[in-house]
Order: sequence, then C-alpha cells, then structure tokens
Amino acid sequence: MSRDEQRDPEGQVRFGSDPEAEQEVDLGRYARLLLARWWLVAAGLVVGAILGYAVTLGGTHLYRASSTVYLGQPYSASGNIALQTLQTNPGTVGTIAHSESVVGNAASVCGTTAGAIRDGVTVTPVDSQLTRGNQNPIVEITVESRKGKKAACVADRLAKQVVDRVSAFATQKISNFSQQISIDERQQGLINQALQQGGLSPTDQLLLQLRLATVQSDRLSTSQLLLQARQVEQPEVLTPASAQPLAARSRRNAVVVGALIGLVVGILLALVWDRITPRFAQRA
Repeated sequence: MSRDEQRDPEGQVRFGSDPEAEQEVDLGRYARLLLARWWLVAAGLVVGAILGYAVTLGGTHLYRASSTVYLGQPYSASGNIALQTLQTNPGTVGTIAHSESVVGNAASVCGTTAGAIRDGVTVTPVDSQLTRGNQNPIVEITVESRKGKKAACVADRLAKQVVDRVSAFATQKISNFSQQISIDERQQGLINQALQQGGLSPTDQLLLQLRLATVQSDRLSTSQLLLQARQVEQPEVLTPASAQPLAARSRRNAVVVGALIGLVVGILLALVWDRITPRFAQRA
C-alpha cells in the first residue's frame, strides 16, 4: 500500500494527500508570488531605509568625549615601599567626578549647566598589566553632551580636577626632593670652593673630600627619587578629550533596521496582494 492509500475501519481503501507534495506546491506558489510582486519587496526595502534615516534626523545628536587620567603609584620616602592613598583607591575618581561641586565647576567653566551633563558622566578603569587587585592607575572619564565642544571641555575639566585633588602627596614629595637637591648643590659648591683656596692641612682636605663624596651621593639618590616621583608617583592627564559624534553609528543602524523591517513588510504584502486588492476594489 502506498503512502497515499488509507484503509477505513470497514477495510475500504481511501486515497489521501501527500503533505510533502503540498509543501512543495505551497513553496513554489510563494516563490511565484514574490517574483510577480517583486516591486512590492523592493519598495518595502527602500521605504524602510528612508524611514529609518528620517527617524535619526528628528532625534537628538549626542557627542562623546573621553579624557584619560594616570593616577600614579605613591611610594615611601625611601622609594621602595608602595603606599595606599587616595590615588590607589578604586572609588576615588568616580567620587570626585560625580560630586556636585566638581560637576558644577566644570559646567560653569565650559559654559553649560550641571543638569545638562550630570547624567552623561561615566568613569571607566582602563585594563592594564599594572593592575593589582582592585587598583588601576589609568582611568577614563567620559562625558556625553549635545554639543561636542562642551563634552570635550567638561571631560578635560573633570580630569584636571581629579588630578589636582589626588596630587597632594606627590607634589609635596617633588617639592621636598627639589629643595634637598638645591641644598646639596650649594654645599657641593662651597666644598669645591674651599678645596680650591689651598692652605688646608691634609686632614682638612681629607675631611672636605669625604664630605663632598657624601653630598654627591646624597644628591644622586635624591635625584633618582625625584625622577620616580615625577614619572611614576605624580598623577597626570594622559590624553585630552576629543569629541566624537554618536549619531553616525545610530543613523547607520537605524537605516539597516528600517530596511529589514520594510523588506519583511514588502514580502508579506506580495504574498497577500491578490487577496487584499479585490476588497479595496469593491469598497471603491
């Protein structure tokens, strides 16, 4: 007995339809309908893309600007023991950048209002091999605003205020080391002057030379600590902000999504066009 033959309870043979054959017929019919109404599919694609583009024209354009801050790693006076300060606290930058006084100051300097930028401020740690535990010495401060220049100005201003507020320790160390180097240089000059005058006993010359070696050694070690304080410990703004429009990517996505929706609508219209056109004709 074939797949199309079925027996009823009385033993008589009945012929049924083949589901696979019906499916092939339906697919072929759908394909013919799409080919016959191809202009509906094309029109849906084009109209959807145009509508997606039009939506972006009526929306609000946003700009994003990011400034990168290096927080620095403070060390002890000897320069070999890492310290835990505001610079190493992972919540310091976010606390400063989102505070009302800091946001208000940045907005005032950049000619905008705190309300216009408050919700657009974000702080993101930058992944780095220097990260230890919850510490990250590089942080990105991002601001979103309707005006690119305002976003960049606020981002730079926030970054500067963060650096100013966490730099006290490194700034004082740099000042102390600079003063110590100045003292060593003066002492070194006085000792060299005394040695050049002559008339000194061998003992005095030996004592002055020993003192000169000590001063030179102290000056060298202090210079190395000063270099470490400036290059490693001192916070700084690594990269200033540069505004980038966010509307370009949103517009492209809107056009693609609109075109896909229009394509689907065009396909549906092509499949049911023969059913709906008689109804419109009767109403007319």
